[in-house]
Amino acid sequence: MKRYLALLLAIILIASVLAGCGGKEVAPETEIEVEEVDETKEEPAEKGPTVYRIAGSKTATLNPHIYETTAESDTMLFIFGNLLKLIYDEDIDSYKFIGDHAEGVPTKNEEGTVWTFKLKEGLKWEDGDPLNANDYEYSYKMLLDPKLKNMRGPQVFDADVVVVNAKKYWDGECAWEDVGIKALDDYTLEITIGFPVPEMDFYLGFTNGGASSPVQEKIYEAGMNEDRTETNYGTSMETTPSSGPYKFEEWIRDQNKIYVRNEYSPIAEIYTVDRIESRVVEDANTRVQLFENNDIDSVVLSGANYDKYSEDPRLVFSKTTGVWSMFVNMTSETKPFLRDVNFRKALFYGMDRKAIAEDIYKTAVPAPYVVSTAKIAAPSKGLAYRDTDIGKNILPENNGYDLELAKEYFDKAYESYGKKMELEIQYFDNSENMKRTAEFLEQEYENAFGSDRLDVVLRGVPWQNAYDNMENGNYDCGFGSWSGGEFNPWSSMEVYTQGFTSKIDQFGNDEFDKLFERTVRGDLIFKEGERLQALAEMEEMLLDAVPFVPMYEPQITSIFADRVHLITKGKYVPGIGFATLQSEYDPLD
Repeated sequence: MKRYLALLLAIILIASVLAGCGGKEVAPETEIEVEEVDETKEEPAEKGPTVYRIAGSKTATLNPHIYETTAESDTMLFIFGNLLKLIYDEDIDSYKFIGDHAEGVPTKNEEGTVWTFKLKEGLKWEDGDPLNANDYEYSYKMLLDPKLKNMRGPQVFDADVVVVNAKKYWDGECAWEDVGIKALDDYTLEITIGFPVPEMDFYLGFTNGGASSPVQEKIYEAGMNEDRTETNYGTSMETTPSSGPYKFEEWIRDQNKIYVRNEYSPIAEIYTVDRIESRVVEDANTRVQLFENNDIDSVVLSGANYDKYSEDPRLVFSKTTGVWSMFVNMTSETKPFLRDVNFRKALFYGMDRKAIAEDIYKTAVPAPYVVSTAKIAAPSKGLAYRDTDIGKNILPENNGYDLELAKEYFDKAYESYGKKMELEIQYFDNSENMKRTAEFLEQEYENAFGSDRLDVVLRGVPWQNAYDNMENGNYDCGFGSWSGGEFNPWSSMEVYTQGFTSKIDQFGNDEFDKLFERTVRGDLIFKEGERLQALAEMEEMLLDAVPFVPMYEPQITSIFADRVHLITKGKYVPGIGFATLQSEYDPLD
């Protein structure tokens, strides 16, 4: 005999892991009738944890104030929280800012120079200790400490967001009380900056880990040496407390890391992955073998490994923010032909970028431009600079490959120089693809311009030495690349200004420097159309002077196991990638 019960059923709808509030939505309570269930019936087996298995590189430190490598920054995204988080929103198929430790995005004063974050109450470190605005103020104070001289300190004064007096404190020229970072109370953090910036630029300065993540004072101080010039924070499990969505279950240095959910994270439920298992594997071929053995769930492919999977529908492609170029010593004292713009333009138009990108690097994109396709010019619309009309209009035809035009420019340079030219191209000696590129250019240039008029000589050097040579002007031509953030292509132009401290080109233009200042600190910041025009003008100046010859834009090619169902459907999303931790996974066998 059946009987019916009137029950209040709260139907929990698990929205996209990127629902507007960053959590779960609950439907209104509804009175319905349901059939009584036989309680003796066997319940289905409980589902195990969702596991994502990866392979990565070694990490020397997880101190957010001094880290250097991508492997270290990737790890910190798992275990360190921040005021804001950038996540994938399935409803809009794009990125979105949500509050992590903060309740939401900050408010600002009318002038746009004082920004205020309200922190969530009840925040905790991994060990249960309270986490609040005072932790953030302490962390920034240590980041900028004049004795520690942490390498990430300039992020607060030499980037898109310039905090008042941060540089002076870093240089030991003022007291901490004068710096524009203040915990007004346990739940209010105030940031005062030197000039107003767009909201996107400000938000990104306090998003997704890195130097703007908090450190736990008691552990940071316990690891400090006697003269307070160094701390062992972030060098072991015990000295790396979690404030993020995951925490360490295990860390065996140079072998493996295991992460599990941090129950104190206010945004942990955004992510579908319960457990991340990461092993240290430096060799690319070994990583591919692990993927093929079903020991890891994703791997980056290149060279012969890419050829093997080139037709596999599971391939996905990530954009990069840098364009690899061949830099030319345009102020050379020993080889005056390098100072001739006609010679440099001959190199530009005589380069078959398509062959380099597709035949040597396989997955790269030919790039006769300076600003990569990943750079976003209109963050609110997700519009890339290269997709704007103005970004398209300055591109040369045929990826800049025009042998007839190249020969015309070379003839002018040769006539002016009057004798055979010897051009040395240096490349990274640990990169087979870079060596092949240099050999390709040697053959291409000598065939195009005549080996009786041009002799190309190749020299392999360690990559560190190559960049040192370029900074010191001790080279003819050399390969290099600058990257920078995805959401502010203007600030990335700083590397070509005359005052940039690690400059590897010899370009110098007062008008370029003025435009740069106007777009990142001046009157054009909030004028979208004029700012976009200024970016195009800066790019045109570089293409006209040819301090370097743009070659290709790398794409990172990855493949995911069948058990991984990417929430982005394989689409690369700026600032997010493929949202792997928000994706769905079949159970492990």
